[in-house]
Amino acid sequence: MKNFIPLVLAVLLGLAAVLAVGRLLHARRQATEKTTTVVAVARDVNAGEVLTSDAVMEKKVPVSARPAQAIFWTRAEMVVGQKALRSIAQGDYVLLSDVGLSRSMADIVGEGEWAVSLTVPAGGIARIVQPGDEVAVIGTFKVKSQVKTADLSAAPEEIAREATLVLFPRVRVLDVGTLSTGGEASAGELILALPPQQAQVLIAAQGKSRLTLALRRPGDDAAVNRIDTGMVNEETFDKLMQGLKTFEMPPVPGVITAPVPAKAAGQN
Repeated sequence: MKNFIPLVLAVLLGLAAVLAVGRLLHARRQATEKTTTVVAVARDVNAGEVLTSDAVMEKKVPVSARPAQAIFWTRAEMVVGQKALRSIAQGDYVLLSDVGLSRSMADIVGEGEWAVSLTVPAGGIARIVQPGDEVAVIGTFKVKSQVKTADLSAAPEEIAREATLVLFPRVRVLDVGTLSTGGEASAGELILALPPQQAQVLIAAQGKSRLTLALRRPGDDAAVNRIDTGMVNEETFDKLMQGLKTFEMPPVPGVITAPVPAKAAGQN
């Protein structure tokens, strides 16, 4: 019997060590995971009730646990004064689908921001973007450059090349709509919030470039400096092809053929 006591103690100590390590790892994961703050209700709210400032509260949650339609606490002003479309229990999130957004659009524009419209082709990312989402606005421009000609006495030749770059890495979407032509949606119209100078850039860029969207993860602070994303132009694709050999289609597509030996090439 005495011989089993050390074995039992060893097993118990091992289990205790495993539990301690598990708790430590769990604590570290919780400590390192980024959190964000969203709007929740401070008390029970009935359907049809107008949300007042004392009815909402700030709630901290892990970024990975934030619902897609949760409203960031920094935008709580867009909720106050809205009617709740469903009953919300105390402590629950307030989602974009929970409020009627019956107030003027001007009420949800942030301090120091202007609301500006952006028209993009119907479909694609614009089809799934919702109010409260964050998007990156990417533009493709014609960039003119001077190239010397063979005749050095002649003036340089001006050529236009395309370049694609990020204009606005992270922009908040205030509202989404569609523009129709002949009964069919031909374009999507987004209302974005930007500081005044940047709003002017966006307005001008719509006449000088093709603009597209990239949908961002909520609360993601990565790649918010547009310089970090660089630029894509013809040189980008030239570098992509460096070191690659040209592929030749076989006479019978889909059939794998053995490579022709170098010496046999061109021989009868």
